[in-house]
This record gives sequence, C-alpha cells and structure tokens, in this order.
Amino acid sequence: MPRCVNVPRYIGCSTYLGRYLPGYALLDSHPPRLYTSTHQSEQFELIGPSSPTKMSQEVILFDLPDRHNPPKSWSLNPWKALNFKGIPYKTTWVEYPDIEPLFKSFGIPQNDPNINPHYPYSIPAAHFPDGKYIMDSLAIAKELEHIQPSPSLHLDNGYVDKTQKAVLAVLGALAPVAMPRVPELLLNPPSAKYFNETREKRFGMPLPELAKSEKAQNAWNEAEEPTRALVGLLKENRGSYVAGKEASFADLILAGLWRFLQVLDKEGDLWGRMKGSDAVVGEHYEACKGWLERDDR
Repeated sequence: MPRCVNVPRYIGCSTYLGRYLPGYALLDSHPPRLYTSTHQSEQFELIGPSSPTKMSQEVILFDLPDRHNPPKSWSLNPWKALNFKGIPYKTTWVEYPDIEPLFKSFGIPQNDPNINPHYPYSIPAAHFPDGKYIMDSLAIAKELEHIQPSPSLHLDNGYVDKTQKAVLAVLGALAPVAMPRVPELLLNPPSAKYFNETREKRFGMPLPELAKSEKAQNAWNEAEEPTRALVGLLKENRGSYVAGKEASFADLILAGLWRFLQVLDKEGDLWGRMKGSDAVVGEHYEACKGWLERDDR
C-alpha cells in the first residue's frame, strides 16, 4: 500500500473555488473511467487502492481537463510549481464526477472535516515515486520542495498567505461572471452537467441566470477594491515578482489567477480588464509566463 498524506487544505482549484467560493467543488460518486496522460501520449487505467498500472519516477498530477484535444491545464493547481522546479511529471485527467471514487480507490484519507466539511476529496492531488499520495496544492508544493530543494519555492517568505487572500478576494468578487463560464467554455459534458447541477443548488439559481443577474453586472464594482489591493501587493517590493527580485510560490498563485482569467475572458472583460487595471499586472504575467508554457497540450 502506498503512504497517503493528508494535510489542511490551502490553495488549489477546489480550495479557491469550493471552500471560499460557493459551490465549486461538491463531489459525488460515479464509476472511474480511463484516464489519459497526454505527456508522451501514454494511457493507463487507474486501478485498486495502490497505484497506476504504469509506474515511473515521474510525479503523476491529477488535474481537471478542459475540452481541448489533447486537454490543457486551466485550473488553479500546482502544475506551475512542477514547471518552475523542472520536475518530470505526467498529468492524469479526471472529470469532476470521478474524483471521489478514484481517490477513495487509492485509499487517500478525506480532507479534515473541521477544515473542509463539504469537500471530502478534491483536486489537486499527486502521486509521488515513493508511493504516497498528497491532496492540496500547498501540501504538494511542500513535498516538491522536499524532494528537490532548488530552485526554491520560498514557501516561508511571508507572501503565500498575503497573495492567497488577495487572489481569493478578487475571485470572490468576480464569481458571478467567472463561474457560469467554467462549464460554458471549459468543461467536458460529464463535468459540465455535474458542475451546473451542483452550482445551481449552491448559488440558488441556474448558472446562466447568475451570468445575467445584477450580481454579475456589479461584479467589477465589487472587484475594484480587491484589485487595487492586489496591485498594491505587486508594488510592495521593487522587482518582477511579489517578493521583489526572487520568484516564489506566491508568484505561481498569481500566475494561476492570470491563466484562469485568460481562459474565461470574453472580449477583454476579465483578463483584459484585469491587465488594464495597472501596468504591473502585465509585467508580472510576462515574468511568470514561462511557467505556464507546458500545460500538457
């Protein structure tokens, strides 16, 4: 049996958009399917409580696919940290309805209900060469730092928590615009159906109605102050990165936000507007875009 590690949730697609934004990551049970690692065009079926039938010294990252063929990463997950460190990895794509039964089959402990009472299993997760599984972006980042210390993610520089809070504030304000576009623009039919049904319960209305609601019309008014705070964070130190001249995990959190707004943008209303809020946003994106280049396309 592999070792399984479960730590308090912090930053990840489900954390950003589930724990902190209503209705993003409720999970249910469906039979597991065939999952594809697009890197090197390998396929394998994930079985039993132990491991994939094909094993390697690469990290296996479990991520949410978009509808491209082959899929591309779009979620607020640690693929950027793997790129940053240059650690070999494969992406295994998992549709929303399959997350819980698949992770249960691996014997992964549920998220701590005192921290996440609604989301027992969530993406991101990763399978490491020594056999252990880890859920949660920050926990995965800590393990990556352990197995390959250089280049460092500087998890203790004081900016991870500050950046998380700033990003969550922006996402919370823009949720009425952004959330309806996730199934509209990104998700495959099984995940889109699941996403629409569960989010309707959480938001109290169908997502297409949310997109036309007064909340959506006022989203950028609500986002004005959080955006100012985010820009202020980027200007706090001189240099290309949040902490100044040295990149850290905080920059990868922000890079995830930039990519998320890009893939949901319509005629410049999300990423275009964010980028236009201050020149420092585009400058930060340019400094970080190299870590977004490999998205398993």
